[in-house]
Order: sequence, then C-alpha cells, then structure tokens
Amino acid sequence: PLARDGDGLDPVGWAGALDRVVAALDGAAPDRVAVLGGARMTNEAQYAWAKLAKGVIGTDHVDAQLGDGLPAEVVLGLPRATIDDACRPGGTIILCGPDPKEDLGTLYLRLRHAVVEDGATLIELTPHAGGLSGIAAHSLHPRPGEVDQLAAALVAAVEGPAVDAAGVSADAIAAAAETVDGPVTVVLGRASLAESADATVDAAVALSRLPDVRFLSALRRGNVHGALDAGLAPGMLPGRTTLDAGRARLAEAWPGVPGARGHDAAGILAAAAAGEIDVLVLLGADPLSDFPDAALAARALEGAGTVITVDVLPNDSATAAADVVLAAAAPTETSGTFTNLEGRVSVVEQKVTPVGTSRADWMIAAELGRRLGHDLGFDSPAAIRAELATVSPVHAGLTEEALAAGRIDGVLIAGNGDLARPEPTGTDRPPNDAYSLRLVASRRMYDDGVALRHSPASAGLARSIDVRLNPADFDKLGVASGSIVRIESGRGHLVAPALADAGVPRGTAVTPWLAPGSPANKIIDASAAVTDVRVERA
Repeated sequence: PLARDGDGLDPVGWAGALDRVVAALDGAAPDRVAVLGGARMTNEAQYAWAKLAKGVIGTDHVDAQLGDGLPAEVVLGLPRATIDDACRPGGTIILCGPDPKEDLGTLYLRLRHAVVEDGATLIELTPHAGGLSGIAAHSLHPRPGEVDQLAAALVAAVEGPAVDAAGVSADAIAAAAETVDGPVTVVLGRASLAESADATVDAAVALSRLPDVRFLSALRRGNVHGALDAGLAPGMLPGRTTLDAGRARLAEAWPGVPGARGHDAAGILAAAAAGEIDVLVLLGADPLSDFPDAALAARALEGAGTVITVDVLPNDSATAAADVVLAAAAPTETSGTFTNLEGRVSVVEQKVTPVGTSRADWMIAAELGRRLGHDLGFDSPAAIRAELATVSPVHAGLTEEALAAGRIDGVLIAGNGDLARPEPTGTDRPPNDAYSLRLVASRRMYDDGVALRHSPASAGLARSIDVRLNPADFDKLGVASGSIVRIESGRGHLVAPALADAGVPRGTAVTPWLAPGSPANKIIDASAAVTDVRVERA
C-alpha cells in the first residue's frame, strides 16, 4: 500500500493504510461517500464491495461503469440473447453499438462466421464503417447522436412506408427493413463516447418493438456484467433488482440498504467537483483516462475530500490525487468467477502468488467491513457465492456443483430479475451546426490503457492519433488528406493528421478514444448530448 504525505505517495504497511481509510469513512456521512469502478474484479469481489458500500457504509453513489456504458436498468431490463441466439442460421443481427473487431474480438469472429457461413443477415446502425461493414447486408450510418431516430424509422418501415431519418435516406431504410426477418438480435452498446448514452437507450427502446427481438450487450469492460448483477450500479441491488424491490430480501444478510437512488459516474464526479463527496473510492478506475470528460474528472479528484484507490497498477488518477492506494491482486493471482456479456459465469483459478503484499479485492472489502464494525460474513470466494445464491434469485442455481459441471462452458444466468423494460429518455438533441463537424470517439483494440502502458512488449501496439473525415469534407475545410489539423471544441483541442475515409458520413469526424498522448476526453463535455468540433489547418 501507499499513502500520501505531502506531494508524494510513500509505502506504508497494511495496518496504517487501512487505518487511514477507516478514519476517512468513519468521519463521512453515507451520502458523502462514493465508489467508482469495480468492473474488472471477480464476481465475488464485486458482491463484497457492493455489500460494503451499500449495506455497511450506506451509500448508493456506486457505479462500476465510468460514463462509457449504458444504464444498468437498460442492460438488465431488455430481453436478453445469448451469443448462440445472435448467431443462429437465418436470423437477423442489428448492430447498434461499437465495432466488435476493435472492442470485442471474440464476438466479432462469431458474428462474422454467422453472416458468412450460416446465412445470418447483418444490419449496421453505426456512426461509421467498421470491421463487419464489408459483409453487412445494409450499413446505415446516422449522424452522431441521432441513432434513436434511425432505429425508430427502421422499426416503422418494417410495417409501413420509410422516411428519411438521421441523415439516412428513406430508400436505404426501406431496403434494410425488407431484410428484417426471423428472430432478431440487437447487439447493443456505445458506438461513440463523444455523445451521451441517451440516444443509444432510446434506440434500444425503439428496437424493442420489433417482433421476436432480443438484445446482446456489447459493453466492453472485463466483468462489467458481473458488476451489474452484483448491484454495483446506482439504484440496483444484487440479482438484477432495484433498491425497493430487493430491500426485504437483503434484510437478514445486510446491515441495511440505501434509502434512495444515488448518483451515476457523471453525477458522482460532478458532486465531487462541487465539494459534496468526502470520500471517493476508485476500484480499478482511472477517471482521468476512463471517463469521457477529462476536465470534469480532474475537478472531481481535486474536489473530493479523500481519494482511495484500490488497484493492481499505478494510473494517472492515483498518481495525481490518491491519498491512499491499496494494492490489489491481479486476476491471475486470485480465484473466483467472471460473467461474460451473455450472462455466462466461468470459474478462474489462482495461478501465481500475488506480488508483494497485495491482497484479493474481496479480502480488502472484508477487512474494511470488520474494521468498520460489521463482519461481512465470509472468508472465501465459495462463501461469498453461497451468500449471493441466497439473496439473489437469478444466482440461485450458481451452486458449486453447477460450476464444477460447467467448467468448460460455464453456467448461464438467465432472466431479467424483476426489472421492467426501459422507457425512452425524452432527451432533446441540438440542431446541426453548419460550420462544425460532429465528433465520434471510437475505441481501438490497442490504446493507451493502463495495462498496455505497463507492458513494454505490447505498449507499441497503440497507434497514434488521427482524425478520419469523409472525402467530400476536405474541400469545405480547405485541407488535404494527410494534413495536420487542429480539432477544437469548447473543452480544448487536439492536433492530428486528417485522413480521408469514405466509410465516415459527411459532417462527421472520427477519432480514437485513447490514443497515446492525445486522449479524446480532453475535448468532450460529458454533460452535452453531442460534441461539435471545428477542424482547421494547424
């Protein structure tokens, strides 16, 4: 562990580090404590931290996602599909999310096989061309922030006449609608981090009106689905249930349950920036790099009273602002289970001894609970799973016998708990600015993430920044392909070479999310529905 004395972080013993954390937590009211992250921990560690945060500390300001995902109620409330459902021969796949080739490589291979070999029909509702565009039956690229309008037009065209929507012609929408047949699977996620999640949520609501439709999540962070199932989201409890619906079920196993829904990641950071968060806990989270708005993240870290980091490797947020760093064991250094994007739980076994004195995440939560006067009640991953199975109906079948029998294929956790289908957000989108381009920030498989940055053999795989534009936009901007340009928003600017790409719609600028030295979150305002930028010769 490390603790900050003056300007630097210095090594301390576990007892001293935990004493500092407990002193900070004891001195804070529950609604002035917040927990960000946890999506890369094991299911057992996620449940332990959910119980500590919500049951012991009493805060619901908890979010495993960093403003780059979708609300838990949406992911868990829509009818769920498996990967096999999505890839069934003769079915229809609607991609309304990121490029799987860059974000989810295994899913990309499965979808490609389904289209090429098994006759599945792929329809893309994406802001630009991607790794599957060459085999898609129809590629419809809406203006950034308007995918909901395109989705609604596609659904309407299945039963009636088509109309222009979101910059896509009625003819293209009608042609795509004619191919929607058989079971439909929507692969749903965030295609761009330069716009709010609302358009994607509203697109999902529109697409849910299609007959025989199911949804496959394309959220990307390692074990984010396990985190949502464990209740690491505002307003949620373990078992895909809300605070009110699950309160009675947890009455015996937990000391308490928060009385009201808390902030999501954006709300937590805004509250911290306003001086309303006394203790901010970061569970494997680096808001300066992970959150779409770097300026807000920086203000939040400065405004939080005490910042506690639990992580495997040093990151920018810990280096800049952490008061205490608790050293967590890496995934190969601890045992437990993980949940994939279809809800399938698989066992992972410890392979190596944790480095130094680092501890498993669940152990850290259990020790903090004990020091705060509440024994969490478990001393092993198996004991945590046993408790989870008693408090969560969707985990009831996750027995040791079932896990042993499912060593190869895992155990599928089905169902939506007691969540209803999501409702439209009703968010208005700003009109297009004729003098600006609308930004799309898309992930690449290799970027300047912490794990890659700390791997000398792999760090060079992260490519430098560029901005891709439609060839027709170059004349309007007065620049040539390959020119160095300045990409400027109200938040700041980046400098990059401009490259022509016919797969990018007119009026759109596409840049990578986390290029080394040039993170897109430097120019994104997370409170805005979309990000408009000016692109000019540098």
